[in-house]
Amino acid sequence: MADGVTSANTVGFNGMATAVANYNYAAAQFFSVGYTTTDINLITLDDGGSGAVGWGDSMVISGPLGNPAANYLYYDKTMNPAGEAAGPFWGDDMMEPVVVSFDAAEGFAIDNPNGYEFSIVTCGEVPVTNATLAASDNYTYTGNPFPASIDINAITLDDGNAGTVGWGDSMVIVGPLGNPEENYLYYDKTMNPAGEAAGPFWGDASMEPVDVTFLPGQAFAIDNPNGYEFDIKIACPYTL
Repeated sequence: MADGVTSANTVGFNGMATAVANYNYAAAQFFSVGYTTTDINLITLDDGGSGAVGWGDSMVISGPLGNPAANYLYYDKTMNPAGEAAGPFWGDDMMEPVVVSFDAAEGFAIDNPNGYEFSIVTCGEVPVTNATLAASDNYTYTGNPFPASIDINAITLDDGNAGTVGWGDSMVIVGPLGNPEENYLYYDKTMNPAGEAAGPFWGDASMEPVDVTFLPGQAFAIDNPNGYEFDIKIACPYTL
């Protein structure tokens, strides 16, 4: 969960989410200071000193936004049998550091097949404006980048009036943090043949609205099997 902030743009704010078994889906909550991405090494895995997480545990990047997953490993040299004293870093299978960045709200997944207990800790500059991300083919991973919970209807799909997205396109919730998937559908009644004028909403298979809340840093996936071009817009839950 997220700690409180003293101002909406606090630098160094840490969001923490407890990991579970198998894949743990999380979203980059922050902007790095002075830029619009969060470096992979601003994400650390905190095992509370138990020694269970660190020497080559895998992180599977579900992105950028739906691109094929890439594997990176988390190394904590304090756990290395050779005894190096350097701190943890993300690297490849040759232990070479990697340079990867995430836009705020971009989702990723951390593999945790042994069910180790650890926290996902990120830091940076808190977003204070709406987030907009471009969708890609197949599953597009995204999430709540804000230090406050958001309702599912704070997330909208904008196809620029192309008419390709809206009447029952599915959203697959991957979470919270690895729990079983749930399907929700996105309805835009401006596209409904019956001609209702109401705006878009997330609902179930019976077109009944759903009440779902995403916690800070919680990630999910939007199914886009036809490769439609649209933007995912996430409304900031607070104002300055």
